[in-house]
Amino acid sequence: MGGASHGGVASHAHAVGQLIYLRRGAMLCQSETMRWLMAAGQVGWIPAGMAHSAEPLAEIEGVSAYADSAAYPDLPTEARVVPAGGMMGLLLERLLSYEAEPWIGRRQRLAGVIIDELLRLAPLSQRLPLPADRRLGALCRRVLADLGRGWLLDELAAAHGFSRASLTRAFARETGVSFGNWLAQARLLEAARLLSGGAAVGEAALQVGYQSLSAFGAAFRRHLGMAPGEFQRAQARV
Repeated sequence: MGGASHGGVASHAHAVGQLIYLRRGAMLCQSETMRWLMAAGQVGWIPAGMAHSAEPLAEIEGVSAYADSAAYPDLPTEARVVPAGGMMGLLLERLLSYEAEPWIGRRQRLAGVIIDELLRLAPLSQRLPLPADRRLGALCRRVLADLGRGWLLDELAAAHGFSRASLTRAFARETGVSFGNWLAQARLLEAARLLSGGAAVGEAALQVGYQSLSAFGAAFRRHLGMAPGEFQRAQARV
């Protein structure tokens, strides 16, 4: 396990897994099967070999570390984001301060503690599964291009060659969630992107289809762990 500052945006993969701790800013990452958000005060995990891109949503500052699943076989096989809390960020910062030391010793011991913490913390619900099925993929791209619209399941089903029932079954099978839950998560990830770009809370809510600020705030907090204003302030915090 070693450390380095996190940069890259273009699609790429690592031979070993990567832990990223953001002190400031936010980024939207995407693989073939998942879109996920990582924000200031959070730690993201990307497993070895997963091709992914990362779009900074605001100026980012943080650190990253790498872990080999051969040495730590319990490492997650899927991307996840966990709260840094009072410990994970500090542990990763401390690990970097040991970088010039031999691996055997406190570097190795601290790496083990970091992995234990990653496995202990419950993942945040900031992930949007993307279906592999061609028709469902086209449907999702259509919805993602206009998240402010009041999408109707019957309308989408007819436009993409499904019945309502077959679409419901296929969507749950491919993504693991209902279309309604998927749409709510897609809207909130887009709202987070807009907020990181400086949009006002009310503007972001309207652009992703919320008419009520209170409903938007409650949904944002439920899915992303903080109120929209708190999220926006965290992106600028050093």
